[in-house]
Amino acid sequence: MLHDLGQAAYRPFFVLTALAAMAGGMVWWWPWGIGQPVFLHWHLLLFGMGGAAVAGYLLTALPSWTGRRPVPPRLIGSLVVLWLLARVAAGGVDQWPVWWVLLPGLAFFALLAAFLVWRVVCAGAWSRLHLALSPLLPALAETLLVSAWQDRGGAGVSAPWAGLAFALLIVLIGGRAVPAFTATGLAWQGIAGRVRASPWVQALSLGLLIAALLALVVGIAAPVTGGLLLAAGLLQLLRLMGWQPARARRVPALLMLQLAWVWLGLGLLLLGVALGWPDRLWPGTALHGLTMGAMGGMIVAIAARAAMRRTPRGLQPTPVQLAAAALVLISPALRLLPGSFGPLEGMRLAALCWSAGWLLFLWALWPALRGPVPHPVLSGPRPRACPADDVAAGRYP
Repeated sequence: MLHDLGQAAYRPFFVLTALAAMAGGMVWWWPWGIGQPVFLHWHLLLFGMGGAAVAGYLLTALPSWTGRRPVPPRLIGSLVVLWLLARVAAGGVDQWPVWWVLLPGLAFFALLAAFLVWRVVCAGAWSRLHLALSPLLPALAETLLVSAWQDRGGAGVSAPWAGLAFALLIVLIGGRAVPAFTATGLAWQGIAGRVRASPWVQALSLGLLIAALLALVVGIAAPVTGGLLLAAGLLQLLRLMGWQPARARRVPALLMLQLAWVWLGLGLLLLGVALGWPDRLWPGTALHGLTMGAMGGMIVAIAARAAMRRTPRGLQPTPVQLAAAALVLISPALRLLPGSFGPLEGMRLAALCWSAGWLLFLWALWPALRGPVPHPVLSGPRPRACPADDVAAGRYP
């Protein structure tokens, strides 16, 4: 089993993604009194779940970018050890010096980025260099969060900054992957419709989020930051209209991706309202639209593709995978809109729904953790009828 896990990066890292997601959701019920529950909740979801998912996706996509051999098992093992040490170090945030807490996590992201950059540069795949450098963004977010916690006993703006950093990664990576997967999936199904993925819209999306991140750091007036996020959220919902949502909803694997993108737009809108007008919505509550909805939904939708059924009509999710995605995508609504349950009961119900979804995800992933590694892992074979202009434009991952 251990040998099989080391043959592909997605195998150990998607398992760790699910375990961190479940632990982060259920941290409030831990009986051992380890560390600070609030800090561990943030750290497990942002850098445990998010960090493992980033590593699993980028290392899985790397051979197709560079045309080179798969990732060495020894590197995968080293990254797994660093990831585990980072989770242990987070438990000592109130007792250990800041660099002791930060060192394993920063080493994880630095080693991941260094290997990606080395492979990309050696292959001359310069268009992927920004993706190879992307793990440095969560490394910076983790530094800000841990430093803020030790300096002030709380996260301050570092928690929303970290959430926005991962939103930026979703736009950076998912902004190419989702329309590409959609074009491929519709072509497999023989469904007519051109997927529009305008480069200038992608650039504007990234620009708005970068401006919001800078505004948070330098302390620009909160309504300005909120306005930038409102514009970014509306833009994400508008660009989804070019990805044929009416046709994609008939393809379950695509519906999962696009519903996660809806949460990206809604999460940015909610956080924009919360940061600009905190008397109307608490930022900590609004942040769950990005962390649970956009991050969780997108990770499930993409990672599940590694275990989907390969059929003559493309990748098909199993009933268990569909149930997992549904629970993960519903959970942020329960967290944000507790309704008649009350805040505490709504939070607990959301955590149970979230953790149950990730448990089902792990169950469905289990068969894909053994045996030969399929190629390609996440997208399946390219259909003969895929649009030539989309391929030429590089919209397939």
